[in-house]
Amino acid sequence: MVACASSDLAGHMTSTTAPVHTFGGSGQVGGFLALTFAISWLSWATALLLGGNIASPVVFVLYALGGAGPTLAALVLRLLGVRSPRMARAGSTVHWLPVAIGCAAVPAVLAAVLAPVLGAPALTGAEPSVALAEAGGPLLFLITAVVTGPLSEEFGWRGYLQPRLRTRLTPVVTAVVLGAIWALWHAPLFLLVGTWQSSLGLGAGLGFLVTMVPMSLTYWFVSERLRGGVPGAVVLHLVGNMALTLLPFTALLGGVVYLVATGGIALVVLFLPGSGARRESLRAPGSAAGSRSERVPSSDR
Repeated sequence: MVACASSDLAGHMTSTTAPVHTFGGSGQVGGFLALTFAISWLSWATALLLGGNIASPVVFVLYALGGAGPTLAALVLRLLGVRSPRMARAGSTVHWLPVAIGCAAVPAVLAAVLAPVLGAPALTGAEPSVALAEAGGPLLFLITAVVTGPLSEEFGWRGYLQPRLRTRLTPVVTAVVLGAIWALWHAPLFLLVGTWQSSLGLGAGLGFLVTMVPMSLTYWFVSERLRGGVPGAVVLHLVGNMALTLLPFTALLGGVVYLVATGGIALVVLFLPGSGARRESLRAPGSAAGSRSERVPSSDR
């Protein structure tokens, strides 16, 4: 069940419930996915036809347009009148911000520290300054990091799609489904010259795609369970991307450490007492036994 807010005559907020199917219809999910992939993949396909190198201004614009597909699709559907339910108010940043920063940064830090110990080449220490210089300075680096990925994707993935999947699926199944879609959506980026994905080898590239499934469970935990909503997902995405840019792993072994660390965090979320991930995974979100605990905080804000 999904909790909706209504006000009584005295002006106090009371809690009511609405049927699960009201907001999570397959048509809304299918329409969002069709529009998202159409915007993104058609833009990237055109970019490939024009040479596929994002150093070209025209190709870069198409690359950026495609990257904004999830958020643009959610915006279009919102303008067409497709609305999300009003749910529990977003929680305090004190509850989710430290968790978001830590969960996003730890895998890259561990890969940078442990991979050389296991035999991979060590980072030179110049990677952060090189990344900042290539971006045009710290300010442009930060602006680019915020827009490309966090803002261009998360209003779609965690703001639109996740709450609708959660009306029908458990947290773990939602993470698997959303993570697989998220990974598939990224696939054409490996073909565009100059993208981060194109710099990865086959093994590291496959590992990057696989990490999106356990990563999606962490995103669920921060955005829904800790009530971080879209801001929580944006912080996770931002810190994760910045960590990989400033501390890039250059060998397959670094990617393995990153994957193991990401999976380890997801396991902690799954078995953490009180997280709800494992308990809620034992029943469907709309079941009578789980109706009280399945009132999902809104991510579409």
